[in-house]
Amino acid sequence: MRKESGPFGMNELRRSLRTLLGLFSLTGWALAQTLCIPPAPSGTPSRPLTGYSATGLEAYDRVMQRLLERYRIPGAALAVAKDGRLVLSRGYGFADVRTQEPVQPDALFRLASLSKPITAAAVLHLGESLVFQGVYPDLNSFLSEKAFDLLKIQPYGGKLTDPRLKNITLRDLLQHSGGWHRGWAGDPMFRPTLSDVARALHRPEHLSSREIVGYMLSRRLQFAPGSRSAYSNLGYAVLGLVVEKLSGQPYEAYVRAMLQPAGIYSVRAGKTRLQERLPREVRYHDFPGAPLVKSVLDGTLVNRPYGEFYLEAHTANGGLVASAPDLVRFVVALEGLRGPPLLSREALHEMLRRPRLAQYQKTPRYYALGWGVRVPQPQPAAPPLAGAAGQGSSEPRNPAVKPPLVLSLPPEQLEWSHDGAFAGSRTLLLRLPGGVVLAALFNSRPWNDWRFIAELRQGLENATQAVPHWPDYDCF
Repeated sequence: MRKESGPFGMNELRRSLRTLLGLFSLTGWALAQTLCIPPAPSGTPSRPLTGYSATGLEAYDRVMQRLLERYRIPGAALAVAKDGRLVLSRGYGFADVRTQEPVQPDALFRLASLSKPITAAAVLHLGESLVFQGVYPDLNSFLSEKAFDLLKIQPYGGKLTDPRLKNITLRDLLQHSGGWHRGWAGDPMFRPTLSDVARALHRPEHLSSREIVGYMLSRRLQFAPGSRSAYSNLGYAVLGLVVEKLSGQPYEAYVRAMLQPAGIYSVRAGKTRLQERLPREVRYHDFPGAPLVKSVLDGTLVNRPYGEFYLEAHTANGGLVASAPDLVRFVVALEGLRGPPLLSREALHEMLRRPRLAQYQKTPRYYALGWGVRVPQPQPAAPPLAGAAGQGSSEPRNPAVKPPLVLSLPPEQLEWSHDGAFAGSRTLLLRLPGGVVLAALFNSRPWNDWRFIAELRQGLENATQAVPHWPDYDCF
């Protein structure tokens, strides 16, 4: 009897455990359903609040509401994920000041340069597909491909002025080492350099990215490709054309097809005109007192967000729109934390690897393939205590021991981010060590922009450190 009761007891115990785990799962599911259904807007009439959060995450609300107030921004959205689970999705303030429409958590915002990590992912995704098809032996061979050998764009005037243009690789474009320096020669994607390009081509300022690239092929580079990094919108516009050439699809179509298996559906190409904004897209507001400008489309006076630049030419370098939750999901999908990963583990490592450029050889920060990366450093050792035998001088001027610089860590231990800025929009996507991902989107860009973005980043990092306990529900 004793021999029979043992297995019977174990079976009963297993059934009890399964029942208990099932009840816990149902409780978690019910909690998620309760918390993840956005309630009616709350907050004050002057600053509505939508979406969901949880106890312990209040610091995020304080950061966002303080920034809206201090910098006179109408509205914003914030999404936060922890270990692949969406735990906060909020809308703050107004999507449209005129109609007093609150920002919803899934509202669409222009991403500006936050489009670049998505373009980088599309290039690597396409490269892995071509490697799988046998077109390239490995991903590095694909990234070493010469961009203008692929595109075969005719230079303006029929002549390639600088032969170094032939040496620009896909890797160069991804890490901003193509040879263009906007600080020295201007940015042809934006005024005033865009106006000069349009006059030279005898065309209106709503030039396509292909027309701008063709003109720039008739100009000289500012440095040798692959010798240094200098942020370039033009380089990412070229990458958008490469995606179209190699995939045989419009850039937007390729990106959407890449992202949809990960459950990301909001990413679209934005439009310049106010009347062409997408469903659920916010209205963009310039900072108070900003001047009107002549539209690139027809020369009429317009608010800067709706005519100072031609958004359709910026799709790959800054023209996408998306929701905050989908941006967080994008990073989660890159890390392979839920569903099929967007990229292989090897490609993710390549995406975040330190470039082989002299300026980045001994720095904790660098620009990789579509991401700004920071390698967290150990804190200096505290100075020795007074009277400690064998510990050296205990005088106050004795410096702390500085640990050696850490140059490389696995992706999960790195901080990677990208921000974006247009007239009328400001964005930040931040992935912190410890599995926390944050996307913050705003429908205005303050005039004191760099102070704002520094305060936003620091505020979100401080709020993350202040979380006492992360909720265990998942609103994805």
